[in-house]
Amino acid sequence: MNEEERARKLSDAIDAMLQGKEPELDLNDEDLIELLRIARLRRRAGQARAAAALASQELVWRVLKTRMVARQMEEETEPKPPSPKRATR
Repeated sequence: MNEEERARKLSDAIDAMLQGKEPELDLNDEDLIELLRIARLRRRAGQARAAAALASQELVWRVLKTRMVARQMEEETEPKPPSPKRATR
């Protein structure tokens, strides 16, 4: 198998994997098997990072909303300073 065929097989396998399918390969090439294994690991790592980012984003929004409500409550309970009186002439 020449390099172009190897590259096509790897590309097809990665495309199938990205579509959520398990690539059907009859790979007898150890290099291609190893590259596909690395691609699987990187995909799983990317999915895990995306899930963690989403959870972090939700937490940040909750904290922000809590702070906004707390600040609003502080402003409502603080006594208002007296307005300065105008000097009469």
